[in-house]
Amino acid sequence: MERQLKSVRMVFLDMDGTIYHGGTLFPTTLPFLEFLRKRGIGYAFLSNNSSYSTEEYVAKLHRMGIETTAENFYTSTCYTIDFLKRNHPEIKRIHLFGMPCIRPEFTAAGFEFDDETPQAVIVAFHRAFHYDDLCRTAYLLRKGIPGFATHPDVYCPTDQPTWLPDCGAITRCLEVSTNTKLKVLGKPDPGMLREAAARYAVPVEQCLMAGDRLATDIALGQNAGAVTCHILQPGADLVVPENIHPDFQVNNLGELQRIWEHV
Repeated sequence: MERQLKSVRMVFLDMDGTIYHGGTLFPTTLPFLEFLRKRGIGYAFLSNNSSYSTEEYVAKLHRMGIETTAENFYTSTCYTIDFLKRNHPEIKRIHLFGMPCIRPEFTAAGFEFDDETPQAVIVAFHRAFHYDDLCRTAYLLRKGIPGFATHPDVYCPTDQPTWLPDCGAITRCLEVSTNTKLKVLGKPDPGMLREAAARYAVPVEQCLMAGDRLATDIALGQNAGAVTCHILQPGADLVVPENIHPDFQVNNLGELQRIWEHV
């Protein structure tokens, strides 16, 4: 099985639960990234969390001691934009149910915001919405405007004494209340990893996907045909999925590094 690592040219890393938890960087993260640099292996951070902009993620990792740029990130927001442009080039006007910080990413991609006559409704992880925002989004979906959700996660991990319902939970609320279905993007949709790999000009078969959630991170890699590494974090999956089998299963990135060093 270790032979699979020989062909890996690009590593995609989930963030919370894989390289850090909340505001705490895992001690194995920086040594692992340095190991990849020395081996000439690329890496990028792949996140479903669409409540932060890429610039905010760059700043967060910088505060943790990881020097990186926007080029090292591919989020579910990025994938939603790529998916729409590739599969629905006719969509130009959107209604966004999401944090204000991600609006510039849609604007930069050529989309316009229209809360009256949009061609599509985009549902992201919104941590600061007013009930009226939810109602407006539901109204547009009920009118028949097609809806797209950035990712299916029903909760977001945190190291604080609270619980964070995520985009998947909001999506289900909207679907039930309007009797409609949204197209759900993000991990584990294999298209997300294929689009990310294409950005770095690496065949997906030469990529490794590492993350703590079997249902999203590992399923993504398995669905796309990449090598997978499950980082064990108790409780990461609310419901443990069947038929998801990672190529490697370790407690942290340090253990993966030690395996790789002997390949």
